[in-house]
Amino acid sequence: MGLRLKLGLTVAVFVTTVLLTVSFLRVRSERLIYEAEMQNRGQTLLEGFAIPCAVAMANNEITTLDNYVHAFGEAANRMDLRYLTALDVEGKVVANTDQGSFAKGNGLLASKGEYGRVLGDPFTRAAIQADLPTHQFALLDGERLLEMTVPVKSGLRWGTLKAGFSMAAVEREIAVGRNRAIIADVAITVGMMLIAYFILSLLVVNPVMAMEEMARRFGGGDLRARVDLKQKDEIGLLATQLNAMAQQIQDYTGSLERLVQARTAELAETNIKLVAANEQLDKLAKTDGLTGLFNRRHFMETLDFEIRRGSRSRRQFTLVLVDVDHFKHYNDTNGHTAGDELLQRLSSLLQLNLRSIDVVARYGGEEFVVLLLDTGPEEGYRTAVKLQQVVAAQPCPSRRPSRRGS
Repeated sequence: MGLRLKLGLTVAVFVTTVLLTVSFLRVRSERLIYEAEMQNRGQTLLEGFAIPCAVAMANNEITTLDNYVHAFGEAANRMDLRYLTALDVEGKVVANTDQGSFAKGNGLLASKGEYGRVLGDPFTRAAIQADLPTHQFALLDGERLLEMTVPVKSGLRWGTLKAGFSMAAVEREIAVGRNRAIIADVAITVGMMLIAYFILSLLVVNPVMAMEEMARRFGGGDLRARVDLKQKDEIGLLATQLNAMAQQIQDYTGSLERLVQARTAELAETNIKLVAANEQLDKLAKTDGLTGLFNRRHFMETLDFEIRRGSRSRRQFTLVLVDVDHFKHYNDTNGHTAGDELLQRLSSLLQLNLRSIDVVARYGGEEFVVLLLDTGPEEGYRTAVKLQQVVAAQPCPSRRPSRRGS
């Protein structure tokens, strides 16, 4: 779940909770106002009606009282009056608004089934004893009623008026107000959510997303990535610190790259020197130091390889041994330096008069060996004679001893 969605849900939940709480309190307040208004109107009506009722009850004019009650009930229908009952001081019904059939008894007009009944419910008993108006909310046949009582007085306490007013109209008004409040709250909620989301996006989400994008690019290898925020709050300070950290990492990475490049160059140079040294060592291990020809060890390795290869492929080679006659006498007569020069000249003659694929090596002292590759015996013999003639035709700088090539 992304930051935008989390923030949006948080704002939605917060604003909705606040507005639901406010709506609940407002509807409750409106209900209390409607109920108080209903109580005031009902109390005013009953207190005004109690004056003529007190006169009728004081004079024991029950028929007149009953007529008053029925007339009041018909007039009070506009206030949703459900019933009106006149009680004597003992709580006995002496008149009410029952719309059923009437019977005349003892010269009195009363409703059938109600006249003379003593109401013994707790609310009525408490109202008979009270000197002030009382009220309660009750359910009658599934309908919510406001039941009110007022004392009937004319010097003395003659009885009590008890009335029940339907709260249906009030409930409808409350429902209409509640629906209006819900519609208004929904509109306000959406507006506040959009405003809050826009402000939070501008101040929080967008800067955080910018820093996230910078971190993503920086992690992807773009070390020059930076976040540009002009805010001076904590988020702006965080962005500044993030840029400073990125700059330090870039500088450190740059120094490491330069150090790696320098070490790489040094390593490459060292490798070149090492390769050259290895080549030199390999050359020294294979060649004779005086003549520059292959030495005996390398020649024996090559000879062994050619023997094994020839056994598999039937390829031929010819081996020629060269020995300098009377070299010791020449060396003793002319000195070792002259002897070394003679061996070097002989080595050069052999290399110049042989193919590049042929192997020429100093076997030891004044002895040389030649390996003629891909050469049969006859051609090998002709090559050996040629070498002997070439060497014999060379002038000798000092006393010339006889030479024989074989």
